[in-house]
Amino acid sequence: MSTRLPADTILCGQVAAAFAPRRPETGRGGRVETAEAVAIHAGRVIAVGRRTDLLAAASGARVMDFGDAAIVPGIHDFHLHLVGMARARRDLRLDGVDLFAEAVAAVRTAADSLPADAWLRGRGWAEQLLAGRELAALANACARRHVLLYSHDSHSAWASPAALAVAGIVPGTPDPPGGRIERDASGAPTGILRESAADLVETVAGRLRGPALEEALDDTLAELAALGITGATDAGDTTDTNGIGAYAFLGDRASLILAARDRIDGRLRLSVNLPAAAIPAAAAAGIRSGAVVAGAGTIRWGWAKAYADGALGSRTAALFAPYTCGHTAGLGIARLTPAELTDIVRTGRGAGISAAVHAIGDRAVAMALDAIEHGGPRLPEAPADRIEHAQLVRAADRARFGELDVTASIQPIHCVSDRDLSEACWADRLSDAYAYRSLAAAGARLAFGTDAPIESVNPWHTLFAAMRRRMPDDGTPDWQPGEALGAATALAAMTAGPALAAGRTDVGHLRPGAVADLAVLSTDLTTLLAGDEPVADVRSLLTLVDGKEIHRA
Repeated sequence: MSTRLPADTILCGQVAAAFAPRRPETGRGGRVETAEAVAIHAGRVIAVGRRTDLLAAASGARVMDFGDAAIVPGIHDFHLHLVGMARARRDLRLDGVDLFAEAVAAVRTAADSLPADAWLRGRGWAEQLLAGRELAALANACARRHVLLYSHDSHSAWASPAALAVAGIVPGTPDPPGGRIERDASGAPTGILRESAADLVETVAGRLRGPALEEALDDTLAELAALGITGATDAGDTTDTNGIGAYAFLGDRASLILAARDRIDGRLRLSVNLPAAAIPAAAAAGIRSGAVVAGAGTIRWGWAKAYADGALGSRTAALFAPYTCGHTAGLGIARLTPAELTDIVRTGRGAGISAAVHAIGDRAVAMALDAIEHGGPRLPEAPADRIEHAQLVRAADRARFGELDVTASIQPIHCVSDRDLSEACWADRLSDAYAYRSLAAAGARLAFGTDAPIESVNPWHTLFAAMRRRMPDDGTPDWQPGEALGAATALAAMTAGPALAAGRTDVGHLRPGAVADLAVLSTDLTTLLAGDEPVADVRSLLTLVDGKEIHRA
């Protein structure tokens, strides 16, 4: 290389400049573009290549030699809940609690530790923990306090009698559209609320805000950086209520993120989704998907989030055929009608606001694809629409992702955590469950997320789950290995996939011209691409956003 490079910094190691997925049109496997060094100037990659060439061309640059460490494009978590992650650090956690008596004791202890007027928030209970239980013991443990406990999948909640009273839920309260209030034999609410019924309490419930939330948010951002995550899409809220500040019309979580803009900007390349109900107000404010938020550098407007159905864990994912696990859920819950969903997509079209549709069951996925097809053409500058989760997709619908240019926003960790539920509840259609390789082969653009705090935000668990279809060292065989992905395809879905889904060509790779978002990993490239158990322990030694250091181990 004879050209002089005005590089500020040169990083040496095993550079993976780009991950390319498997090509459906040829059937060839994915590939990795490799180099020995990457040169950075003014926050951008200006060269990748041989170590000796770059060092000779940029003799005055700072050189950081990481030996055999893999240097990769920064990971983008395409579906997480940033405020939810921060709040979860302060919530009562019931994940892994199997005994009802243990849950009752945990609630009693937590309730007794709070002031009388404070809300107790918690999450993580599994369906089997409360199913068929006499819930009076749980109510008694609350000592007349306001308590709201979300299930592991966040699509069901249990509210204490005091919380139900504040929300005005009494025996005669009708089920809201897209939700269900569970009742006992006498018709009285049990406290279990499905889907939009939980919003009745959520809108009046206390929530973590102020300095305590800011501290938890700082801790969350540090955690992401330490894992090599440089970008994320906040998945969005269910409603446009409880907002604060200048962006109160966008609801609780989006408005809180934007209020904390200066705390986040430069530490995370973040897209902020908004609730579908806020589309008219957002359009009036000039908000457009993909546009940079005023006053920010690394924060952009995301997609409008709509919920077509619920979740497998709560048996509320909307299906074409009944559940096979003996639950009374039948076909699940469609939170919107096809006409309502199409109207949401169409309303966003004219405003340049693209859609992100939560759809887990096969009926919901088909509804979402229909709505996107019939909602009219996107504006040229608007990013592609996306379907969140897509956990059960009929073979007939897989090709429609590519045909309609819809991003499959999926979380491989769900495949692992839901495998037993899938075998029990979707026993007659497992070939359509978490069919990631089939989706990719049909032409779908894959973009991976974690759904944190519902699941672990660790992207290396995501990589392992995508490649092995199980958790590391869990003693089980790979589940449906025919749907496993190769390393290049999986890593592309964690880097280039989210960038392309957002319409960005300068993110998700380390070719010249890209922004210098990268991570130097605690492993070599060979180990990373093997995707075996050691991958789960990968961390970042150095993380850069826009060429600026946000983490160093």
